[in-house]
Amino acid sequence: IFALLGFEVSCACYSQYLCDRDYEAFKSLFDLLGLTQNIHYGTFNKLCESALNQNGEVRKIVESLIMNGIQDAVLMNKEFGRARILLIDEVDVFFSKNFYGELYTPSVNIRDPTVTQLLDYIWENRDKRLKLATVKTSPQYQACFARFKDYGFLVEEAVKDMLFDLREYPSHQYIVKEDKIGYVDGDSVSFQAVNRYQTVFAYYAEHEKKRISKKSLDENKWIRIVCGNFSYAEIPKQFSFIMGVTG
Repeated sequence: IFALLGFEVSCACYSQYLCDRDYEAFKSLFDLLGLTQNIHYGTFNKLCESALNQNGEVRKIVESLIMNGIQDAVLMNKEFGRARILLIDEVDVFFSKNFYGELYTPSVNIRDPTVTQLLDYIWENRDKRLKLATVKTSPQYQACFARFKDYGFLVEEAVKDMLFDLREYPSHQYIVKEDKIGYVDGDSVSFQAVNRYQTVFAYYAEHEKKRISKKSLDENKWIRIVCGNFSYAEIPKQFSFIMGVTG
């Protein structure tokens, strides 16, 4: 009805399963009325992604800056021809401690041979209780620092996180499935979510147990750069009207 009245409609829910189920249930009606392009289903996280990337993909912009020292990603000023309305399903979940008042923190994984060598060095020396000062004297660290010299401070901060997570990773909960490490996300398992470098070292550990292939391990050797922190509570402000329902 809102789409027929001229709105651009976003239907948000905490569950990807519910989003997919509801969209498929109504898609034939949307197609029949010619409204499919004006109705968008997705999770709260997808809603955040859409808002952050409407003027250019923030991860690609950050990756370009760090890898190439330039910003060559395309920026756009996307304007909506219609007023936007947000329909929140299971709105009580949106107001729970896991969303409203919390931050959405997108990040980009930087891969490079020097990053791989640095992570391998830290993992191979995990029993030595490495300290930052020791790591900084290693050829692997110095090569990585030199590779990203304009952002060397990010390499140092990443190593601090690596050394902390190296001690913590055995105790964190994850799922190994289909040659990937995933985390429980609502009523499903997410293979996009990561727990900083605990996930990386879990790949190393599971590879040694022969539960993860070398190919999968190599694909998950990276330095993680946070693109920023964004409040879930700010997202609804981009809409002209908001409605919510819950059982």
